[in-house]
Amino acid sequence: MNNLLPFEWIAASRFLREGRMQTISTLLGIGIGVGVIIFMSAALSGQMANITRRVLSAQAHIVLVPAQEVARPLRGPEFDPGVAQAALVQKPFQRVRSIDQWQRIASEVAAMPAVTAVSPMAAGSVLAVRGEATRSVSIQGVDAQRYFSIVPLPEKIVAGLPRLGAEDIIIGADLATDLGVRVGDKLRVAAASGRGPTLTVSGIVDLGSKGANQRATYCALHTAQALLGLIGGVSSIDITVRDIYAAEHVAQRITALTGVQADSWIKTNSQLYLAINAQRIANTTIRFFVGLAIAFGIA
Repeated sequence: MNNLLPFEWIAASRFLREGRMQTISTLLGIGIGVGVIIFMSAALSGQMANITRRVLSAQAHIVLVPAQEVARPLRGPEFDPGVAQAALVQKPFQRVRSIDQWQRIASEVAAMPAVTAVSPMAAGSVLAVRGEATRSVSIQGVDAQRYFSIVPLPEKIVAGLPRLGAEDIIIGADLATDLGVRVGDKLRVAAASGRGPTLTVSGIVDLGSKGANQRATYCALHTAQALLGLIGGVSSIDITVRDIYAAEHVAQRITALTGVQADSWIKTNSQLYLAINAQRIANTTIRFFVGLAIAFGIA
């Protein structure tokens, strides 16, 4: 039978049989090294996935926003056309503006293979009024079916239901405590003009951040459009992509396709992305050196 085997196999098998302790030590070293690689990879990958899930589960991967208003030079009343003067440039107030032709843009973006979900949003700052108590909050008008496919808001509901009808509103847990409201209570939201509808609290949500829980409110898209003066318009479009690490590349493609400013989570959370990228590099480096140590041990 041995005559049928190549010489290398015969020599290797004889060496392994004669040096049993050395063979056992080699196999033990290989097992420990492989176990360390598997453990480190699983631990670091799980940690990165947990951080990414916690951060990105509350926001879109890419957000389309309207272009900012351009600053215009101002000149004093004593302006003389024949005399050169330095222009005074004052940045204009950024009002809540709608994205032009947002329905067409949303359709074009949704057709891209890298995109998984698209949701329009009308968002702005309003006052939440409950009796004598008032709070400045951020109102986010969304299409519930589309938005919940991007941000799993129903999973964060701690009281009530994730219902967003024409007269419903979902508020943060800390805001509910500050205003003393519960599910089923009435809450008036008012714009800068002082006018606004009275909505029913359908759900209370815990977003995992005290700041967000004190300011975040959600209502139906058309309700926010009427409240913010964006009749038929949206202030942003939320997008999720298949590969979260390719979000910036997809955002650049969307900007080139539609001409609308696209901000990816990599751009808006640069420090988080650098930390995640550093962990990925550390994970690869550790696995390389452990594998190198195993190879030297075998040698």
